[in-house]
Amino acid sequence: MRTLEVKILGQRYKVRSDEGEEYIQRLAEYVNEQLAEVQKGSKTVATHNVAILTAFNIADNLFKLREEEKRLTKEVKERIRRILKLIRTGKNVENKP
Repeated sequence: MRTLEVKILGQRYKVRSDEGEEYIQRLAEYVNEQLAEVQKGSKTVATHNVAILTAFNIADNLFKLREEEKRLTKEVKERIRRILKLIRTGKNVENKP
């Protein structure tokens, strides 16, 4: 594990991670972009309030992506089930008249 430095809202932070520096910098860039978006659309000036709203927005995005992943996984499993059923019943779509 190595220590890397990132800059978020003009402040430097040390981050310990097994991930590469490029990845960690991309995360910091994403956080800064999200913070800037909240600042732009909010009357809140207190940094900690902006940070909390940003964390809430990021959590919202994460939860929505997890739900989408679950939905897609379910859909893929259902398609696989249907394909396997077709294979088991010996139906061959290409040989149909």
